[in-house]
Amino acid sequence: MSQHTNSDVSRRAFLTGHWHSQSDIGPQCLNNQGIYCQACKDTCDEGAIAFNPMQMGIQLPTINPARCTHCRDCVEICPADAITINYNNGAVNNE
Repeated sequence: MSQHTNSDVSRRAFLTGHWHSQSDIGPQCLNNQGIYCQACKDTCDEGAIAFNPMQMGIQLPTINPARCTHCRDCVEICPADAITINYNNGAVNNE
C-alpha cells in the first residue's frame, strides 16, 4: 500500500468528487490555555476563522464551514497543532 501526502489526499478527493471534509479546532488551542494567539485567523484569506468572546475574556476560534476552502494554511501555521481537517473518514492534521 502506498503512502500519500496531505496534499495528495486533498487533491485526490477534489478530483474524484469526494470533497467531504470537516475542519475542527481542538482543545489544545493556545487560547484555551489563556495564551493569546490568532495565527490561524491571520493566515485565513477567506475569513473563515473567527474568534468569539467567551467567559473570563477568553476568545475561542470557530471555523465557518461555508467559507472554509480547506486550503490547510491554518493547519500549517498553528503552533499548537490544534486544527484538524477530516477528509472522507481519514484525518489529515499538522503531522
